[in-house]
Amino acid sequence: MTSLPCGYRQSGFTLLEVLVAFAVLTITLGVLLNIFSLAIKTSQTAQDQQTAMLLAESKMAELDAGNALRPGTERGEFNDRFNWETRIEEFNSTTLMDNQSMLLPYRLSVVVSWDEHRRYELATLRLVRTEAQ
Repeated sequence: MTSLPCGYRQSGFTLLEVLVAFAVLTITLGVLLNIFSLAIKTSQTAQDQQTAMLLAESKMAELDAGNALRPGTERGEFNDRFNWETRIEEFNSTTLMDNQSMLLPYRLSVVVSWDEHRRYELATLRLVRTEAQ
């Protein structure tokens, strides 16, 4: 066996230092993974909301482009994920307009829903001449 010269110590990490370093690394990686997971989930939610808004605006433009409005409800799907529902109903305008008016107001609404409890709704009023019904 060879002996070490005086004043020379072996350098390196002790087992305790390595374990503490691994513990700190594990905790740090766990926190970072949680942050990235939350960022991905938030990004997906924002993308779904934006898609629902665009689909609802598209459906509302479709309703608005139609010539004759008839009260009623229609339902359908855009794809496997997003469902839509349109409602057209006569709007009670007796307090807003006089009886001599040739315009009849309709309330148009579009609801786009996804993921059980998520929904986006657009609503507007449209005036239609009574002779054009």
